[in-house]
Parts: sequence; structure tokens; C-alpha cells
Amino acid sequence: MDELNQNDRERIHKTFEYGTNGFTEDDLEKVRAEGDAAEEKSQYLGDQQGSFSVLWGMLHDYWSGEYKAVPWKFLAATGFAVTYLVSPLDIVPDFIPLVGFVDDATVFALVVSAYNSELDAYRKWKKERKN
Repeated sequence: MDELNQNDRERIHKTFEYGTNGFTEDDLEKVRAEGDAAEEKSQYLGDQQGSFSVLWGMLHDYWSGEYKAVPWKFLAATGFAVTYLVSPLDIVPDFIPLVGFVDDATVFALVVSAYNSELDAYRKWKKERKN
């Protein structure tokens, strides 16, 4: 996040809040259709690539009906983060070398920090299923 100036950070936070609050079930279904593009672009998320993998797994478990103990706000935030990742309209355009995906990674970091307890609950659920 060091590559972003204060104005960009504020715009990302506002975009995240707006996008999450307006996210619908239909939008979540569109996220599923963008799966291949999201997985491809996730390789550019740097330190947040692991967060993407866990959140994407949670969405898959939700869609399959296996994991329903997740609040809508968390699903909306995760769905918006994936939508933002695949969208060509970013605060910092993806084609800009080195910093093009910094805003995308920042959005995933916001989801992780805002919903850390929900993410921990999902990880615990996933671990218990393996045992």
C-alpha cells in the first residue's frame, strides 16, 4: 500500500464501501462467471494472493451449499473484491507496470482486515472438515 498516495487510498476505501453496500445476489452470481479471469489475475496480487485463494474457496463452498454460516456483508465484500480484481476500471489501472494491481491487493487487504473473525471461522470450519 506504500505505492499509493493518500488520495488514492481514500478513493479505494470509498469505492470499497460503495461497492460492498450496493452488492446484490445477482452480482454474486456474476462473480462466479468471472472465475477464470479472477484466478488468472490473482497471480498479480502479491502478498494478497493467499487471501484471494481462501476467499475464493469460501465462495465456492458457499455456492455449493456446504458453507452457509457466512454473513451477507462478508459475501458482498468478498464478491466486490473479486469484481474489482477483474474489472478494467480501477483506481490505478492494471496496465501500469509494478503498481497496476496495488489497488486490487488493497481491496483484498480491506476484506481480510474488516472480516478477520469471519475468515478465521471459515478456516476453522475448513480444517474441521479435513479431520
